[in-house]
Amino acid sequence: MSTQAVPTASPATRYQRPLILGLVGALLFYTFWFTSRYPSLFSKADHLAKGDDVASMAWGSAKFVAGAAAPVWQQILYGALNWLDGMKVGMTFGVLFGALLHTILHYYPLRLGKNRYLNTIVGAIIGAPMGVCANCSVPAACGLTRGKGRAETALGFLFSSPNFNPVVLTMTFAALPLAVSLSKVAMLLLLILFVVPFTIQAIERREGLIPSPEPAALDLPAAPAAPDQPFGAMFADLLKRYLGAAWGLARSTIALMILASLVASALLTLLPWNEILATATPLKLAFVALISTFMPVPIALDIMFAAQLGRQGISGSYVMLFALTLGTFSIVPVTWLWREVSPRLALTLFGFILGFGWLAALLVG
Repeated sequence: MSTQAVPTASPATRYQRPLILGLVGALLFYTFWFTSRYPSLFSKADHLAKGDDVASMAWGSAKFVAGAAAPVWQQILYGALNWLDGMKVGMTFGVLFGALLHTILHYYPLRLGKNRYLNTIVGAIIGAPMGVCANCSVPAACGLTRGKGRAETALGFLFSSPNFNPVVLTMTFAALPLAVSLSKVAMLLLLILFVVPFTIQAIERREGLIPSPEPAALDLPAAPAAPDQPFGAMFADLLKRYLGAAWGLARSTIALMILASLVASALLTLLPWNEILATATPLKLAFVALISTFMPVPIALDIMFAAQLGRQGISGSYVMLFALTLGTFSIVPVTWLWREVSPRLALTLFGFILGFGWLAALLVG
C-alpha cells in the first residue's frame, strides 16, 4: 500500500503573498504620508500659526469661486466642487487602504479577542499616525468590517485618526484655549474608552450586532491557498480580490461623496450664518451642534475654523461647539454605520457628540 505525499510549499512560495501585500501597503503609505498628508498638515499648521482664514466651515481653500451675485445653484455647485477637491486625496487613500485591509483579512483572518475595550484602543493606536479625516476613514473602516474585523476597532481608528494625530493634536493645543482643547480630548477619550465599546456590547446582546468571528489566529504561512499554486495564479487571484474590493468601496464612496458635498454646500449657502453666529442662545447652539456634527470636513479644519471664530470675536460657546463637534463625526460615517453595522450605533454616537458639544458650549456661555 502506497501513500501519496502531501505537497509542501517552499519558503519562497509560502511568503510570496504576504510579501506582495506588504509592499503594496508600504508603497501606499509612503505615497500618501510623504507626498500629501503630512506636507498638507504642516502647511495647515503654518497657516494656523499665521492667523490665515479658511474659505469656509467645510473646505479650507476655494478653487472654484462663485461671486455674491451668482445664482444659488451655482454657489452650491461650486461649493460642492471645492469640497470634493479637498477630499479627493484622502478618499482615494481610504478606498485603496480599505481594499488592502479587506484583501489581507480574506487571506489572514485576524483575531483580536472579545475584549471590546482593548479592540477599540488597538484601533485608536493604529489610527493616530494615519492622518485621515473621519470621512476618509470610512472606506478603511468599511474594508475592516467587510473583512470580518471588529466594529469597535474600526471606530477606534475613525475617531483617533483625525484627532489624535500628533500634528493635529499640537495644532489643537497651540491654537485653542486650554479649556477647549482639554474638553475635546476628554470627549474623544470618553468615546474611545467607554461609549464605543459599551454601546457595541449592549447592541450585540440585544441585536446580535456583527457576531464575533472565531477565525484562525494571524499565521501568514497558514493562508488558505493550494501549497503548489503557481506564482502567476496566486498573483492573479490576489489582484482580482484587491481590485474587486477597491471597486466595491469606490462605488459606494463616490455616490456618498457627491451627496455629502451637495448637502454640505447647500447648508453653507442657504443658512444665514452671520445672523446665527451673532448670538449664542441654547436653541441656536443646539441647531448649530446638529449641523456641525453632521457636516463632513477635511482633517484639522475644525481646529482652524474654531480658532478663526475666536479671532473674529465670535462667542466662546461657538468656539467650543465647533472644536468639539466639527470633524469628529459626520453624515459619512453615520451612513456607513447605518447601512453596514447598526442604525442604533450610528444614532448613539451622533447623539453623544452632539449632546456633549452642546452642553460644553452652554457651560462656556
